[in-house]
Amino acid sequence: MQVNWEEVGNPENRTIILVHGAGGSAATWFMQLRGLSKHYHIIALELNGHGRSPNRLEENVTQSYLDDVREIVSMYEKPILGGHSMGGALTQLFALRHPEQLGGILLVGTGARLRVNPMVFDLLDTNFDAYIEALGTFMFHDGVSPEMIAASKQEARKCPAQIIRRDFELCNHFDVMDTISSISNQTLIIVGEEDVMTPVNMQTIFIRKSQTQKSTLSNLQVIWLC
Repeated sequence: MQVNWEEVGNPENRTIILVHGAGGSAATWFMQLRGLSKHYHIIALELNGHGRSPNRLEENVTQSYLDDVREIVSMYEKPILGGHSMGGALTQLFALRHPEQLGGILLVGTGARLRVNPMVFDLLDTNFDAYIEALGTFMFHDGVSPEMIAASKQEARKCPAQIIRRDFELCNHFDVMDTISSISNQTLIIVGEEDVMTPVNMQTIFIRKSQTQKSTLSNLQVIWLC
């Protein structure tokens, strides 16, 4: 397998591996790559078909992506694995299957179940430009600068529509509501106060269910006005 990743920070520091969301790339984490590198060793991987990682066209997309994650995780001793949206779904699945390989997990703007509005699929199938514009409407808080929104939309255009569609299909079928109590790794959950895609109430459900497992320590951090 050929999995591309971006790497910053001292490898002797604690390693955090970050997984992007649907249609994303390592560029999703450019602020974290810059802001956390002083204290942590940061890896932002690119799932196959995204960024500079070749597409493998495997039938089981979820397993294909988990194989990408495992390839990078296996390079380090109990790293922290984190993911945004779809990347958070993959992080949960990896933690359920390979908890012994991780030192903890970080879930950003995700949930134990991710249902996708049918409008997303309609736009991807019929009007890719309208899909890109919708990102600017639904993915960002009102206080985000126009420059950042424009840069994010430009980055989103780099991923082919068929890859984005398969990512959202993965999200739409993802559901670990009945098994998240089995996650044994320490967990930090981060969500924006105004997040309409994965709202705060979704994260409180995660906390309640995960706390039925006494060995799990889950912490929810709400980013206000975001």
